[in-house]
Amino acid sequence: MTKTSALMAAGLLAMSTSVMGDVIGATVEATFWQGAYSGTAVSGNTELDFEDDLGFDDSGFMELAAAVEHPVPVLPNVKLRHIDMDETEQGSVPAISFGGVSLDSEVETNLDLTHTDLVLYYEILDNYVMVDVGLTVRMFDGRLRIEDQSTNETSDTKIDEIVPMAYAAADVELPFTGLSLGAELSAISYSDNSLMDGKIRLRQGFGLAFLELGYRQMSFEIDDVEDIDVDADISGGYLSVGLDF
Repeated sequence: MTKTSALMAAGLLAMSTSVMGDVIGATVEATFWQGAYSGTAVSGNTELDFEDDLGFDDSGFMELAAAVEHPVPVLPNVKLRHIDMDETEQGSVPAISFGGVSLDSEVETNLDLTHTDLVLYYEILDNYVMVDVGLTVRMFDGRLRIEDQSTNETSDTKIDEIVPMAYAAADVELPFTGLSLGAELSAISYSDNSLMDGKIRLRQGFGLAFLELGYRQMSFEIDDVEDIDVDADISGGYLSVGLDF
């Protein structure tokens, strides 16, 4: 190889490395969300309120997320996130029938809405204004379990659905500040069922690191899961820390 060829090869390698560094990115993030419950669970003519009857209040949840963005136009970018939403509370109900069992007085309720999201999305704008659109596939691995503390009779309903949702996100970056304002939404509605998970956020960058403050609301209406209907809302502020490579 001539000296000129060697210099050209070295230059091309340096340019290739620079370009790949610019167009391939990754983000890792940890989030603490303080959410308050509201809503009801219904079986037949019996309605139980999550707050008043079952004792649910504010709860803290941890979420971990990672995303990879790449330069291949036809392939979507990928984000994975997992949140543990397994909560057990004590409540009190009158003598009722719920989920095929008799409940009376003190009950223990386990509501587990733990889920994993696979988000496939495309960047349609990427400047000071950034817009992503795509698909969220949410995989629930949970249950609604209500146990009478005196008789040990238990209503146990699995929540292990896979739900596809439309996904959209938008952020506006304030030049030369490292600060951005944004919003994100995953949602679907069909028949008498619906699921919506949205957030608004304020993010401050510090080099590769970032700090994000925001408000998140997750609401869902699920009819006739093992003859039980659930209509619930969890909403509250959150704090995220992460790295953006």
